[in-house]
Formats: sequence, C-alpha cells, structure tokens
Amino acid sequence: MKKTAIALLILSAASAQASDLEYNVGLGLSADNNHILGSSNETYIFRAGVIADESHRFLGTYTFSNESKLSKYMGSYDYLYSLDNAKRFNLVTGVSVGYKYQDSKGLDDKGHYIYGGQAGFNYRITKNISTEIGYRLLNTSSQESGSFNDEAYLTLDYIF
Repeated sequence: MKKTAIALLILSAASAQASDLEYNVGLGLSADNNHILGSSNETYIFRAGVIADESHRFLGTYTFSNESKLSKYMGSYDYLYSLDNAKRFNLVTGVSVGYKYQDSKGLDDKGHYIYGGQAGFNYRITKNISTEIGYRLLNTSSQESGSFNDEAYLTLDYIF
C-alpha cells in the first residue's frame, strides 16, 4: 500500500500543476480498537502530503503501536470545508485505503487491507502550523473482529 500512497501524492501534484500547492508533514497520536492483541491502544502517527487549492488534501500516513506491534500504511483524500473567510477553521471529510500489519505470535493472518472514511476539525494556528482532531472508521479485507475498527486522532502539522 506504500505504492498507493505514493501514487495518490503524484496524482495530486500532477492534477494541480497550476493550482496553489502547500506541502505538509505532521505527527500525532490516536486511540483505536484496531489492535487484535495487546493491551495498549495508543498509536503514533506520522503523515505527509499535499494540499491543493486550500481544500483538497492528499496524505500518506504511517501509524505504529510498539506494544501491540501494529503498523498501518494509508493513503487518504480529504476535502477541507472552510468555516471562515481566513480559512483557519475547517471541517474535514475524506476516504482512506491502506494496509495494516500486526506482527504477533498469536495471529495466523497478520496483514489485512483496510478502507474507510474519516471526519474531523482542522484549525490553522498560523500560516505554517495546524492541528486536527478527527475520527476514522475502517473496515478490513477480512473480518477478524467481526465489526468495523475505529480511531480518534489528534495531529500537529507543519505546512510549507
């Protein structure tokens, strides 16, 4: 799924050549129920991407939980709907696809494709710094838990 995230970033840059592009990198935390084994549900997030025309965002995201040995690789498209003229307050909605892998002795099938959607609130603190709080609902290629997996996340991004 790393190829999918890279393809999304290249596609966004190619389709928005004449557009106003901003690049962003960010770090964050999430609390989720995506863990099959392990008592901790704290996940660390690293993400990078491009924002076209201040409202179309393409992200590649890597998330990792050390205790449960869970890794997720995702590519996402988000639409940022501005709530004010200064474009500091934004509602976020989007879709994600990717792959999750949990390296645990108790699992026969350690990897699954994932897909789903997310919604949240983005606040642009300064021209170059923003924060986001959101909720993501994911489904997997196999129903190891019999239900959707969800997560709440909080990130801090640098925009350049």
